[in-house]
Amino acid sequence: MTKQTLILILHLSGSLLIAQNTFSLEQAVKYGQENSKSLAIQKLDVQDAKDQVLEYYAIGMPKITGSLGYNYYINIPTNILPDFISPAIYGVLFKENVIPDRTIDFGSGFPAQFGLKNNLTAGLQLNALIFDGSFFVGLKAQKLYAELIQRQIHQSETDVRYQVTKAYLTALSVKENISVLDKNISNLEKVYQEMQQVFKVGFAEQLDVERIELSLQNLKAEKEKLQRLAEFTLNLLKFQMSYPLENELVQTQNIDEILNQSYAEVMDPSIKINASSRAEYQVIEQAKRLADINVKRYKASYFPSLTGFATHQEVLQRNNLFDSKENPWFPTSIVGLNLNVPIFDGFDRKAKIRRAKTVSNKTGMQLAEFERAVGLEYNNARTQYLNALNTLETRKKSLALADKIYRTSNIKFKEGIGSSLEITQSERDLYQAQANILDAQFQLIMAKVDLDKALGKI
Repeated sequence: MTKQTLILILHLSGSLLIAQNTFSLEQAVKYGQENSKSLAIQKLDVQDAKDQVLEYYAIGMPKITGSLGYNYYINIPTNILPDFISPAIYGVLFKENVIPDRTIDFGSGFPAQFGLKNNLTAGLQLNALIFDGSFFVGLKAQKLYAELIQRQIHQSETDVRYQVTKAYLTALSVKENISVLDKNISNLEKVYQEMQQVFKVGFAEQLDVERIELSLQNLKAEKEKLQRLAEFTLNLLKFQMSYPLENELVQTQNIDEILNQSYAEVMDPSIKINASSRAEYQVIEQAKRLADINVKRYKASYFPSLTGFATHQEVLQRNNLFDSKENPWFPTSIVGLNLNVPIFDGFDRKAKIRRAKTVSNKTGMQLAEFERAVGLEYNNARTQYLNALNTLETRKKSLALADKIYRTSNIKFKEGIGSSLEITQSERDLYQAQANILDAQFQLIMAKVDLDKALGKI
């Protein structure tokens, strides 16, 4: 490996490392969705729901079981057989007058042993569900439940996007404020140096210099506060992204880039709010379907259920288990059906159906209430956006005016017809106007985020 190749590899590795620490807004959102611990847990819930569907599906699948049993009789069981031969013989003799009729005690019977020492039984049994109404409806309910979990994940992804977006913009706003302060501090330091030169030649007072120095110190103190706030907001962003707090994170976008995105659709009066586009709506809607299918499932349990079975056994009985000259295997085969007809369950099903209907009605009401809430949320978000838009336009004019006053004050002071107090006041007004416009930009972007959330676009 040549030296040039090694340098190129190190350069590319460094670039990749930096790329891992730099995030645009969309990249931050994507990272947060991919690394969210709560989302990871919910994704396991999806897999668990799929496994539950398979588990429930197995209830209706045919099942085959095998059995093998061996018994060795140390003492073969003994049964007492009644003496049915002697009474029959004596009965004939009495009847034919061979001997005189009389009462005879034939005893309590005689012992007899049935079976052989070794008994080996091998069998197969098949059971199959042929018809059960509640099973098939329940299978559909299991699939709906799996879809519900999936929709809940989509809702959580939306929540992650919303939280990461707000945290990203908040950290970016503080960063932009620090950037503006740096420019103002740099400009004021130049003014301070110029003021000192003017003071040295006797065209300014010590008080003029001190006023500028005080303004400079205030700006630096404000910057220190914002730097501490910047660290906090950046850590908050890392937390929302599930990003390591100890790692460096660099935001690659600025307020202007995000602000320059198209907002024309907001002003379109033909926009109609569609609650079904919201992830929350889809979750509630799926819960309503699940509640309705539960009602059907309990109703279907009133129908009879039919199962079938088949059994085949082979029995081997020998005194010497391995002597093939003794008895062979004797087969036994059975097939059959079992029909279970529910007659009276103590109103258990009736109570379950009523509860399921209550849940369905409740979910339906929640769905309607959510539609109303979304309409109100959209109207409020749109109003907030329009207000923020108007505020930004007004503050742009104020900033232009404050900048003009500040430049005029500087010119007047340099020409000897203005005071340092006038410069200080115009400088404060300019900084306040700059802070106001940054705040207005931030509020406008946040209002757009809330509006997108209301419209189901985030």
